[in-house]
Amino acid sequence: STHTGNKPKYEVDPNISWWRTGGSTKPTTSIGMNNFSWDLRYPGATTFDGMIVWSARPSRGPKAPIGDYKVRITVGDYIETHDFKIKMNPNLKGITEKDLKEQFNLASKIRNKTSLANETVIKIRDIKSKLSDAKNKISNSNYKKTVIPFLHKISTIEENLYQVKNQSGQDPLNFPIKLNNRLASLRRSMENGDAKPTDGAYKVFSELSKELEQHLEKLNQIISSDLPKVNQLMKRARKK
Repeated sequence: STHTGNKPKYEVDPNISWWRTGGSTKPTTSIGMNNFSWDLRYPGATTFDGMIVWSARPSRGPKAPIGDYKVRITVGDYIETHDFKIKMNPNLKGITEKDLKEQFNLASKIRNKTSLANETVIKIRDIKSKLSDAKNKISNSNYKKTVIPFLHKISTIEENLYQVKNQSGQDPLNFPIKLNNRLASLRRSMENGDAKPTDGAYKVFSELSKELEQHLEKLNQIISSDLPKVNQLMKRARKK
């Protein structure tokens, strides 16, 4: 986990979404004493601009497990490293270090699947953006015959991965949450307390993982069968 700061004072950006607030501070650069606070979280899932989810903070990573760590500070040419430990909360009863490690491992797997879902949305939107830029250079007949069916297919997958109708923080109350949100909400639910994951958490993760794989497999099939035709039109458009 890397944290970089370039301002004398740390201030939370008032323009960022609510689900990105909180967490670690950023290192400050004022002359004299500076403070930095790590929230004991590993890096979070990949996200994309404008993403709105319900009951989850995918950008916040899994809780760091008990163990030995190192902190390294770099300021210009100055580098210094120190050891530190994360210890068991003495207030926890009936919970072992193994339980917390298991919780971290499952949380990391869920985070990775969430990233994969979001990265797929990013990939689909990149394809759609490039096609939009080339639209005026592709004949109407070719666009209707080849591009529109392709866009419909990949948009259907995008809509299964993310609730594209979400435009504000209240919209998830009106529209069903989709796969990336369900994954992120599972991790938040599983990490609500310090404890070994339940059998139910593993079962839901397995089901959501299979669903994600089905969407990815379908997208790969569409790209394999349809994208070459679309790319031919794009290639001609770039020559115009």
